[in-house]
Amino acid sequence: MSASAAPHVPGDVLVTMARPGEFLLSNVSVRTHALGDLAFLELLSSPGRIDPPAVRVRDASTSPFAEGLLGDPTGLDRSIDGLDDVAPMAIAEALSLARRLMLLVDDLDAYHEYLQGPRLNLLDHAHRGTIHQCVGEHVLLRRRPSGVDAWWLAQKFTHDLREPRAGLYRDVQWKFAVAYYAQAELDGKRILDFGCGPGLFARLFARHGAHVLGVDTNADHLQTARRLALSEGLGDACEFHTLELPPARGLTAFAAHRFDRIFLSDVLMFYFHPYDNSLEFDPVELIRALAALLAPGGRIEVLEPNGLFWQQPWLGEARRPYTVLTEYRRRRHGVTPTLEQLSRVAELAGLAITRVRELVPNTADRSRAFDFASEFPLWWFFELKPLTC
Repeated sequence: MSASAAPHVPGDVLVTMARPGEFLLSNVSVRTHALGDLAFLELLSSPGRIDPPAVRVRDASTSPFAEGLLGDPTGLDRSIDGLDDVAPMAIAEALSLARRLMLLVDDLDAYHEYLQGPRLNLLDHAHRGTIHQCVGEHVLLRRRPSGVDAWWLAQKFTHDLREPRAGLYRDVQWKFAVAYYAQAELDGKRILDFGCGPGLFARLFARHGAHVLGVDTNADHLQTARRLALSEGLGDACEFHTLELPPARGLTAFAAHRFDRIFLSDVLMFYFHPYDNSLEFDPVELIRALAALLAPGGRIEVLEPNGLFWQQPWLGEARRPYTVLTEYRRRRHGVTPTLEQLSRVAELAGLAITRVRELVPNTADRSRAFDFASEFPLWWFFELKPLTC
């Protein structure tokens, strides 16, 4: 046991008053929460020195991915309504709960190690792991034995996979794309949809008269994309092909093509932080290979989760939200590149970022999700063009 071993409330635990006499304790780094009374709060402030006969406390945590990647990532069960129905808990049991939720730790060195870097495997509980790994654990162990791909489709798309389901995917990402590309004069243009998935954006481009080539590594997604394009009468405007790995090498299969626009949505982050530790991708190599496929005057358009605010906790009152960032430059849990990383990749690939947009909801609906995403953008959009000097 390290020299720092002693019961200790980590510095990343926030305490807020839920209602008179009841307090919400939140570890903002690991997204765990407990609702407790004043006796529980005093117990944690001086464990071993204050010994009330009992306290009232309940676990207020849920999975940050319970509602999908664009649901509430706070990990707080907001359906819990106070402690009125909670029986007193013995001190030993309350301290055990606090330790399990990492509201109280005995060894700060081990706690800090837990927050560092990816897990070595699914059974590695000494590290928190990346978002990719935590999603995998949530899906495989708790929710969907059918796998991550099925979960990803279900949390983003309607049952028929034709459009985004109600929520931030639809009200931010999709509505932005619909409005933006309606003004883009795509008629007759050639577009490469890199990482096209089930073809949502490819069909959007085709409706505006573009000729679209969609590529993806997932054969099931490509089959769905072909089926949906045919069902909408877009089969002649869309073609879909398997992308071989590594992607930069796989793109050589399309070396004879030239595109006016190359589009990536929720894809590039996987080339900075792969979902599989055994994979090694070079984002510069990828963007350079994509740039080589541009026609004169062409551009690359990147729609990515915001490197600052995506998957950050939604704290505060619903209409006056705030958040807490526990990392940015040194990613340990997050998987989105920083703005500087994106800029350097573009520069090294011979491109310049010519436009940046931060996307906010385009809807009159009001909700905690709407108010948070209106203040803290969850996507950003980049236009990249070849450097001319």
